[in-house]
Amino acid sequence: MDQSLQKKEDRALARKGLIYSELSVSEIPMWQLPGKGKVTPDSLSKIVFRMTEMNGQMVKVPIKVSPSAEWGYPTVLDLEYFRAFERALTMAWQREGMVPDVLRISGREMIRLTGKAPNGERQKEVRDFFERMSGLQLVAHSVKNGKRGARQGVHIFERFDQEESPDDHNEPRWAHEIRLADWYWANLNNFHCHIQDQQLFLALQRDLTKLLYQHLHGLFRVGRGAASEPYSELAVNLSLKRLSSFSEVSRQLGPAHEELVALGFIGQWKIDRVSSTRGEFTVTWEAGPAWHQVYCTEQQLMQAVEQGIRREDMLLPAEPELVSSLEMSEDAMTVLKEIYDFVGNHDHAFEPFWKKVVGSFTSPVRRRVIAEVRELAMSRQIRTTRARALVSAFQREGQRQGLAGWSKSDASRKRVR
Repeated sequence: MDQSLQKKEDRALARKGLIYSELSVSEIPMWQLPGKGKVTPDSLSKIVFRMTEMNGQMVKVPIKVSPSAEWGYPTVLDLEYFRAFERALTMAWQREGMVPDVLRISGREMIRLTGKAPNGERQKEVRDFFERMSGLQLVAHSVKNGKRGARQGVHIFERFDQEESPDDHNEPRWAHEIRLADWYWANLNNFHCHIQDQQLFLALQRDLTKLLYQHLHGLFRVGRGAASEPYSELAVNLSLKRLSSFSEVSRQLGPAHEELVALGFIGQWKIDRVSSTRGEFTVTWEAGPAWHQVYCTEQQLMQAVEQGIRREDMLLPAEPELVSSLEMSEDAMTVLKEIYDFVGNHDHAFEPFWKKVVGSFTSPVRRRVIAEVRELAMSRQIRTTRARALVSAFQREGQRQGLAGWSKSDASRKRVR
């Protein structure tokens, strides 16, 4: 990667490309539950469905997802990294007034944008993520009069390169340079990558909850806060085993829905039998206050875009998990300063985790954890960096208290080695 990839500054920001692509790519239900991402002779591709609005009407769009035979389907873990990737693009947009068509980002930055702490295993996860997403193809699927219609296949990334170099601790450091596909780049610069609540996403504990949360964003937007979908389609979209009895379906979907209701993303939901079809059900949802708050912010920003207001003049909303200093209490700001003073680095990529700490723990708990790690550092009992030691300490404290977003179910991926 000695030479940077060429920019596309002369290319028009046309609204064209993937299947009327006024949507967030992450809302295409291509993500799989853990253990279901492998490609087999029976799963070379799958047809998923999403709702979109065209000329004032709701339209169901079938999309064929064709993964790389070597790397397989993207999983829930890849969804987490994809959201981090789009966060990095959004941050560049806010700095420069335009989404770059080429993004150069280190593995550590990607990991920290997910709210986790970097280590060797997660560095590999990032590399695998880019390989898997580069090999994925999305195809507009249509059938007319029993015959297969014209298809348009696209990739999300046009090209990506990886580079490895040792850092100060003689550990490998990976840098990734990704050129976005034309349609995706134009999509982002036309503000068709919608706002989502990253703080709420980081608080989700179940893998199925994350898939459902991502899927409902698109359904709620089209339905203005209300949505319904046949259970048979929902099972395909969320890579679920299709069950036949009402009680089994309720047990399958219940925990994920309860988690979203508790967080305010869903207001109400229900399952109804379809009397005309045996073993078929319809799932209906109403959005909760957490979704409506994000949707309202998005509409205000969209109006500014349509009115032609320059991006540098817009009052851009802060990312939901990055609470501004003006909105934080004086005590929280003091704790945040203590953290930065202690770790010796105001790392903006790590900032979401520290502010998650401020929002999750009471002041006495925060100060106690910082004091304990400070004492370990002074007695030279820390074998890693101060930042990693502090991250590990807060993760253990969150797991001990059973706080949302800090559960032991994610310990294998969240624990700092």
